[in-house]
Amino acid sequence: MMSFIIRANGDSFSVEPCQSQDSDSANAASASAKTSLAVTDYLIDSADRLLKLYVATDNDNPLYPALQQTRRYLLDDLDAIETPAEIYGLIHWLLRDQGIRVDGSSLEETADRLSDIDIAADSDQYTDIIFHLRDAVDRLYEMELDEI
Repeated sequence: MMSFIIRANGDSFSVEPCQSQDSDSANAASASAKTSLAVTDYLIDSADRLLKLYVATDNDNPLYPALQQTRRYLLDDLDAIETPAEIYGLIHWLLRDQGIRVDGSSLEETADRLSDIDIAADSDQYTDIIFHLRDAVDRLYEMELDEI
């Protein structure tokens, strides 16, 4: 998974990728970032770390939009996410931000429901969310097959 640094600049935050070509370089960049981070900077080297920071952050905190931006990067590359719990966490956070209740439905059922709403309203209101839901379902299925 690609790592990110959320840098503080006063009351605003920016997200910077920690780009590297291989795992040794990634580990070195991660170690370097950890030692050079200011007290208010955050190294995001896993979805788990992002989710823990999200849980500890109020929605009105200036850090919250940077967390959402980092989530978008992770959702765009679900193949790099390591566990089903992280995928579910990212998706349920996305749904919560959009005011979408799951109410015990599976991710696939939720995608179908949102698709039906879009079709009935002749809109593309939920297109991005439906894409992420279907991508998550596919990735979870792949993970399940890998365990067999």
